[in-house]
This record gives sequence, structure tokens and C-alpha cells, in this order.
Amino acid sequence: MPEDPSTQEKHVTELAGPADRWVSVTDASRIARRQEHTIRTWIAQGKLAVNPVRVGMNKKTRQVRLSDLVKLTPIIDPDAGIATDLGTLDLPSIPKQQQQLMEQMAALKLEVTGELASLGRHLRDLAEKHEQFAEETRQTLQVHQQQYQALTHRDDERQQQLQRVRDSLTEQATSYSQKLQQTRQDLSTLVAETEQTLRQALSDQVRHSEATLRQALEAVQQIDAKATEQVRRNVAGLEERLVSAVETHEELATTVSRLHIHTDQQFSQVVDRVAPLETTLGKLQGEIQEHVERVGQQITELLSQISQLATQVAGRESTWLERAQASEQEARQLRRDLDAQRSLQQALQGQLNEERKAREELGRQVAAMLKERGKGQR
Repeated sequence: MPEDPSTQEKHVTELAGPADRWVSVTDASRIARRQEHTIRTWIAQGKLAVNPVRVGMNKKTRQVRLSDLVKLTPIIDPDAGIATDLGTLDLPSIPKQQQQLMEQMAALKLEVTGELASLGRHLRDLAEKHEQFAEETRQTLQVHQQQYQALTHRDDERQQQLQRVRDSLTEQATSYSQKLQQTRQDLSTLVAETEQTLRQALSDQVRHSEATLRQALEAVQQIDAKATEQVRRNVAGLEERLVSAVETHEELATTVSRLHIHTDQQFSQVVDRVAPLETTLGKLQGEIQEHVERVGQQITELLSQISQLATQVAGRESTWLERAQASEQEARQLRRDLDAQRSLQQALQGQLNEERKAREELGRQVAAMLKERGKGQR
């Protein structure tokens, strides 16, 4: 159909927006449920702008914007259009679209290049930080290993010292027990001998007294009343001496009994003190062994955590520092525990010294009693 030169067409070459699209005159009449003549009349009157470029295989298809059509009539059936992509193909606009795509690709390329450069710098920074962190981790690991070896060596020395102290205490306790047993046996033998000597002396004195009495009785018959009175006085003196000897014997027996009781008490106290010392040593050895095992576990856990931290790149430096500080605190705590054990060992040594002084004092008392008894026998 030839164009009417009297028409007042308005031309448009660009869409109103991304959501807008071109529709043919036929499709516009179908989706709006209007006659195609009405659509062409609107175009001719300038009410509906039209694309001056005809499209399609025969270059006769005219197009209007959907946004302009909506202003004149509502869209009743949007799916009623029959135009295909080939029929609405706009060949002249392809170079323009290609130019837009090329510009977008160039901008995207520049943006990607900048991002890649930034990413490269970030990766280099991360690599440097990772290398520095790995070096610090290796140095810290080496320091902790040296500290662990030093602590292990020190614990071994403490263990050997405790074992030597325990062996020495055991030997001393055995020696003191043997000495006390020997002293008790010697005292028992000495008491038995003293008692036997006293009995023998008392028996001899009694026999002597009886003989003297017999002689006196025989002499009574031969002497006068004065001699008889003298004999009576002699007999009374003998009886007093006999009573004094019996009292002396009883006092000596009481002293010997007290000496037995005191010796048994001292021996019992020594045994009672030696047993807690052995128990305390056992507990100390167990506690030190537990501390050593705990430190070994903590060092093992620390080494495992450090190896895991070495595989991480960022975001873990603060956590690593906290764990290192915790390890140092554990090491300081271990040193304090070892100092406490050393203080306890010194206190134990002081108790042993007191026990030794008590035994020496007991020996002096026994020697003094034996010396006094010897003087009494003389």
C-alpha cells in the first residue's frame, strides 16, 4: 500500500527502556483487540509513533513501541502476537548492538584486569605473610621443642634425685630400725643380766645374813645378856639392810620397766614417722610423674595446634599468640610446681634432720641411764 503524503507520522528509533519492546502493527492489533486499520490510523495521525525502518524478510513490516501502544489502549491478550524473530529482525540495529556489546566487553575487560591485578597483589601479600608466619612458626616450634627438652631433662634429674633421696631414706630407716632393734636387745640383755646379778647378790646377802644369824644364835647360848642384846641389835641392823636391799631392787626393777616402756615408745614413734615419710615420698613421686605426663600432653597438643596453624594463611595470628601465651603460662606453672616440690622436699629433709636429732637425743638418754645404773651398781 503506498504511503499517504498527507499523514502526520511521528518516528521513533529507540526503545523507552529495558522493559520496552518493538511490536508489529499486526501484533499490536491482536494483543490490543483492535482493528489493524485503527492502529494505522493512529500512526497516520501521529498519535502512535512508528519506527521509520521497515523490517522483516520483505522489508515491509512496520513496528511501534509497546510502551506507546499501552498509552492509547489497554493490552488485553499479550500472547496473541504471531510475529517471529525472523519477521521482526532489525538488521540495521545489529552493528549498534554489537558496538554496545564491544564497549561493555572493553569495560568488563578493564574491570577484570584491575581485579586480577588487585588479586595478584593480594596473593603476593598473602604469600609474604604466609612465609613470614611459617618462619615465625618454625622458630617458635624450635624454641618450644628446646624448652620441652630442657623441662624433660630437668624432670628426669628431679626424678633421679627423688629416687636417690627415697633410697637414702629407706636405707637410713632400715639402719635406724636395726640399730633400735639391736639397742632394744642389748637393753633387754643388760636388764636380764642386771636382774640376775641383783638376784644373785640378794641371794648371797640373804645366805650371808642367815649364816650370820645362825652364828649369832649359837653365840647367844654362850654369852651373857649383854651379848644377847648386842646380837639382837645386829639382827635388827641386818633386817634393815635386807629391807633396804629389797627396796633398792624394786626401784631398779621399776627403772628398768620404765626404760623398756620409753624405748618401746621411741621405737614406735620412729616407725610411725618413717612410714609417713615413705608415703609422702610415694605421693611426691606420683605427683611429679602426673605433672610430667600433663606437660607432655600439653606440649603434644601445642605442637599439633602449631602444625595446624602453619597451614592457615590469614585470620589466625591472634589465636596463635593466645595459645603461645597459654603455653608459657603452663610452663611457668610447671616451674612453680617444681619449686613447690623442692620446698616440700626441703621440709621433708628438715623433718628427717629432726628425727635424726631425736634419735641422737634418745641415744644420749639411754647412755646416760646406763651410766647412772653402772654407777649405782658400783
